[in-house]
Amino acid sequence: MIKTYTRKADINPLLERSIEVYNQQGVAALIANFHASILAHKVKFPLLEYCAKTLFVKVTPQDQITFCDAVCVQKTEGGNVILGIIMQLRLPIAYEEAIQKTHGYIADANDWYVSDIIGERVWGVALLQQFDLMIKTFEKLSSDESNWVVRSLGAGAHYAVKKGLGKKEVEQVFLLLMKMVNTNDRQIKQGVGWAAKTTAKFHPDLIEKYNARIQNYTAIPNWFRKKIEIGLNRNAYAKRKRS
Repeated sequence: MIKTYTRKADINPLLERSIEVYNQQGVAALIANFHASILAHKVKFPLLEYCAKTLFVKVTPQDQITFCDAVCVQKTEGGNVILGIIMQLRLPIAYEEAIQKTHGYIADANDWYVSDIIGERVWGVALLQQFDLMIKTFEKLSSDESNWVVRSLGAGAHYAVKKGLGKKEVEQVFLLLMKMVNTNDRQIKQGVGWAAKTTAKFHPDLIEKYNARIQNYTAIPNWFRKKIEIGLNRNAYAKRKRS
């Protein structure tokens, strides 16, 4: 029977048991136990993030990769939160490996939410914490053959802008987004459009700065302009509420 967990007090005994199993029997036993007791059930995302942060401390770096590879194969929605947080935490210590593994997990997606859940937690946090490295990664992956990966960049950009990425950095991201618009792929449109909408909401002055380019109907498709319009409208609404 599928259970629902909403409190740390409910999840802690299960997590402690998984760690105990790992210490006694190794990573294969951890994979099986964690899936059966936690990932096979409905668990709130903040609790899954807590689990991932705990596992990052308790599981060896090599076993973390083995564990994450197995979680990817299991294809649970909550597993994407685990993957996102563990890869996020690995960024400062093994950046290139974390990027490579994250790319693989997203490219292997079977639905849109995989891109968004992992993209926010890895690409978004990387933009906030390691911008100089991540903006190069962003540009490289912006033409990736996997539409899931390209969509996930939009999710990451949305998260970083919403969480306070500096204006200079947002501008660099927005310039890349405007290079990603020549597509008919619905997944890419949704990811890139999400990021554009958030940029317009939080930085309308950037939209004004690049308005001539945005209004170039030859270079910029209408769907992108519509997302920007929604973002500007949300900015105006927030201003009216504050006043």
